[in-house]
Amino acid sequence: MEIVRDDVFDAVRRGYAELEFASGDEITAYFDAIETTDILGHSNHIKGILFEQQYVDALETSGIAASLFETTNHPGTDVMLFGGLDGTTEIQLKATDSVSYVTGAMEEDPEIAFAVTSEVAAQMGSELVIDAGIENAALESAVTDTLFDEAVSPFGALSLVRLLIGLPF
Repeated sequence: MEIVRDDVFDAVRRGYAELEFASGDEITAYFDAIETTDILGHSNHIKGILFEQQYVDALETSGIAASLFETTNHPGTDVMLFGGLDGTTEIQLKATDSVSYVTGAMEEDPEIAFAVTSEVAAQMGSELVIDAGIENAALESAVTDTLFDEAVSPFGALSLVRLLIGLPF
């Protein structure tokens, strides 16, 4: 499933009440005015919402009834799956390339199922997590290409910081 600009704009509208009815041009103007030091936080927020939306769309396309919670800050889980043996199942999603970030979250909530990006799923093994079939790199690229100048790409800056302090990519 290809991520297009409108998908990113929809994620912004979902995550920012003040932009709920904004046009694509209004959204890009809003983020053009963001301080460089704040870009990474906004980018990660949008990337997480985009991941949730893409995952629910992929599930629905596969014939699995799923939905997002009304709010983007629902405690503990991000997506509801309907049907199956248990009725409704709630899943936590992690839009990251960091295995340690996911394992830390799994230790905090061991009873919750986790769907993760393809990069993390490949490193962790399918018995521990659900591969959402969506790449973290594709999410990052979509957000950066739509909202931020490549010169100030928040994800490029994050990669540089990881390299400098010795964290895994």
